[in-house]
Amino acid sequence: MSGSALEEGWTWSDGRLPEPAAGRGRFVVTAAAGADLYHIPGVREIDRLPSLGRDFTDDFTLSVRAEVRDAGGGRFADAGGIVLHTAAGWAKFCVERSPTGAWTLVTVVSQPCSDEAAGPSLDGPRARLTVVREGPRVTFLHAAGQEAEPRFLRTFTMPAGALRVGLFAQAPFSPSCTAVFDHLHHDPEPLRDRR
Repeated sequence: MSGSALEEGWTWSDGRLPEPAAGRGRFVVTAAAGADLYHIPGVREIDRLPSLGRDFTDDFTLSVRAEVRDAGGGRFADAGGIVLHTAAGWAKFCVERSPTGAWTLVTVVSQPCSDEAAGPSLDGPRARLTVVREGPRVTFLHAAGQEAEPRFLRTFTMPAGALRVGLFAQAPFSPSCTAVFDHLHHDPEPLRDRR
């Protein structure tokens, strides 16, 4: 299924319907100052993340190109990516600015406390992100370009059943941050070769 075919059924995290995008299959998400999703009691607890998402109940492979266009001054943790929500917790997978100013891949799995991991460095603020869901197993993969083969990054489990997939931007320490998503592709079959 192509990105344009996926436009139906997407809603903002506050329930609003999305406005028509500049191009078919293209989504733009802008985070206001302080937007983030993180949960370590006594350290950092915040649940204020704008996302454009839709619900899934079965297995799937979903990929999208994410690019961060942070007009907020280029602060640490400006990011854009994919967030997954279930009744048991959430996980996010994103292109994020590191403390040194470089770009990297970051994953956070919270069930309920946040387990964060930094992945490989990127040449710039963009990457193709892929999520594979098969029963309770979820896998994150990434690629530098549209034609490159996806490479394994992380696997974990979430409860089978209802799952909400969202495209998000965050700006924990910036005035704002915008993420642009395109080349959205959905396959109802889980990718078999994930390693």
